[in-house]
Amino acid sequence: MAPRRLLATRLGTACADLINDGVSGVMVAARGEGTEAILLEDVAGNKKLVPLDHPWVESARRVDVSLGD
Repeated sequence: MAPRRLLATRLGTACADLINDGVSGVMVAARGEGTEAILLEDVAGNKKLVPLDHPWVESARRVDVSLGD
């Protein structure tokens, strides 16, 4: 499986588990080979920029994600 699909599966599974457990107000972050729930209040308003030459940007463009440029 491609690394992007592995990441999407890992994050999606963690999100589904949190929803099933009744957890809200968090985002799921990839941490090494695992995931971590982060409180939204701890990340809201913070920017973490991805370089334009990053593979994630190329992947987004390939599936027609608008990046505002």
